[in-house]
Amino acid sequence: MIALGALHNWRRQDKAKREAEFLDHLIEAMHSYIVEMHSPIELLRMARIGMASHVATWEEGDSAEKVARGAIAYISKHGAEHGKRLAASLKIVEPSVVRLRSLASKGQVFKFRNYAHCQNAVSLLTWHVDRLWSFVTIIDTPTWNWENPEVRSLLDKVMKIEADDIRESIGQNDVAAIEWARLTYERIYG
Repeated sequence: MIALGALHNWRRQDKAKREAEFLDHLIEAMHSYIVEMHSPIELLRMARIGMASHVATWEEGDSAEKVARGAIAYISKHGAEHGKRLAASLKIVEPSVVRLRSLASKGQVFKFRNYAHCQNAVSLLTWHVDRLWSFVTIIDTPTWNWENPEVRSLLDKVMKIEADDIRESIGQNDVAAIEWARLTYERIYG
């Protein structure tokens, strides 16, 4: 009976150890990703400033159209160069994105309570890389036919991507994942 109790206790401790190690790896991967995202976010901010600097304030028209014309002017002059720098920066982040998404998938094996909160936070964290790749796709090609409605629609969509919004979302989802991990640690160790 004592041996059975010891075996049960050992299994529980082993499971707790594996779960805690997983949480450690997940939090570490998440924070590596967050640190690496600083450069792409700043490059986005710089591109947006460049686009805004090309908006002609004396021109007539609604502000959305002026912003689009400023963006097109910036893309035509500097888009390919800036797109290459942003793409290089995003390529540095890609291994962290893959690791973070992989860990988030692996976490399902543990059947943690409320794991969907963590998965949602990781999805939203890594979604920003996909958005930035969309931005690169538009600015990296200055030869788009800007009069084409589909191209203009894509431009309008990527123009809604703001560095401050990404920073805020990353902060919120970091907090959500950390809070979930804290509660999970408490459940593991009582």
